[in-house]
Amino acid sequence: MSTPVREERLAKIRMQRLARLGTLLAGFAHEVRNPLSTIGLNLQLVLEDFREPETSRDKRTQKRLSTVEGEVRRLQKILEEFLGFARAPEPKFAPIDLNARLATMVEFHEPEMREHGLSLKFYPSPNLGPVPGDWDHLQAAFGNLLRNAKDATPAGGEILVSTQRDGAFAVVRVVDTGAGIPKELQGQVFDPYFSTKKAGTGLGLPTVRRVADEHGGVLTMESEVGKGTQFTLRLPLKSAGSDGESVP
Repeated sequence: MSTPVREERLAKIRMQRLARLGTLLAGFAHEVRNPLSTIGLNLQLVLEDFREPETSRDKRTQKRLSTVEGEVRRLQKILEEFLGFARAPEPKFAPIDLNARLATMVEFHEPEMREHGLSLKFYPSPNLGPVPGDWDHLQAAFGNLLRNAKDATPAGGEILVSTQRDGAFAVVRVVDTGAGIPKELQGQVFDPYFSTKKAGTGLGLPTVRRVADEHGGVLTMESEVGKGTQFTLRLPLKSAGSDGESVP
């Protein structure tokens, strides 16, 4: 057996094993989610009994229960994001007015950004044209990029969203003036469960990259400590069909 054929066969076997492992882990997470929700609900009910603690013992109990409830909420968030990552449905492609969709997203997120002392601006390209894609998936991706930018940028900073046509691609950039990412960590930011945020799940950027891949696009990042970070998503303006025609 030639080396290329053998490598292709091994790669196929690895992908099949990973697919089975993903299905197994998704099933496990689903089974854990239900009892975890029950635990969280009962913790809330018990905390109701300690809403107005009278003794020092009651106060200690309330504090400990609140800590446990916080950890349960954190685990629930991790499980929900994992299930969303592992069980994402196949994209359904249709022509998208990306400028209009992004303008609506920016308008929706702008009040929250303003509350955090941030300026959020959108600069659309006038000649972008329709982009084939699944907006539900793309919206989740852009939402993750905006949340990352918000978390990375101190009050007084700016977040800029822009579109541009570059040949056969639509290019979307999300730029922040935040803390930036050290060079030694930049190679890990797209790894599942890697996060520089204390409460991060590490699935946001892997989700964005998966969405880019399923659309035949490319996600890249440039970052400099003390200056900020730019994420660039390049999406093909034509479908990935063999005939190369645009999505009807």
